[in-house]
Amino acid sequence: MVFEKLERRHIFEGYIEAVTPLHVGSGRPEIEREERGIDLPVLRNVDGTPYIPGSSIKGKVRAEAERIARSMGEEVCNPPDVENMCGTLKEHEDELCIVCKIFGTSGRRISRASKVKFRDALPLEPVKAEEVRTGIALDRETGTVYRGALYTMEAVPAGTRFRLEMVADNLTDDELRLLMAALRSVEDTALGGQSTRGLGKVRICVERVRVRTAGYYLGRESERVIEGEELERLLGRA
Repeated sequence: MVFEKLERRHIFEGYIEAVTPLHVGSGRPEIEREERGIDLPVLRNVDGTPYIPGSSIKGKVRAEAERIARSMGEEVCNPPDVENMCGTLKEHEDELCIVCKIFGTSGRRISRASKVKFRDALPLEPVKAEEVRTGIALDRETGTVYRGALYTMEAVPAGTRFRLEMVADNLTDDELRLLMAALRSVEDTALGGQSTRGLGKVRICVERVRVRTAGYYLGRESERVIEGEELERLLGRA
């Protein structure tokens, strides 16, 4: 079983930079509309600081991994409907698609945790005043403006950097390559909402990778830090 022992842990450290303004929604627009008068606010923690949930980063990276794997001829299931995921479709764990092996699966037959964890991404420095934009909702069928369709949307300004930390346990070489490819693909798509309006382009910078084994936690060996040219090769950029 993949989680019965710790063979190799990769800890990726770096940052996510908003190249264009970034909107990660709060999920409670009605409350925010009453309190602040903004229809589509950004997500904030209890201190009022905007951040990117680890679940949002993971979901986007997984979606890109699925697209890349399919383009390479891999059989990939269709989340999030559990009836169409490997956890329901497969009988044994070794039959899971490569994406479910990395990011986990659930279903009627198999349930397996993700090998990869993404920490919530908090800003590396105080965020400048958020941008508030005004938009108009259109009817896609007629191309006309909905009545009363004017809305306000909040976004974190371009240039804001968020801390990135991703922890991956016991990845095979193929799984690690796909994960790195998915990270690169996120840079060419978008993170968060309102991407069709130009928001959400990001740059993902991995500054170092710490490799730790069980011996490190037992105090018997040192961690290995991957940087420089070796890091570029690991990330598939060299």
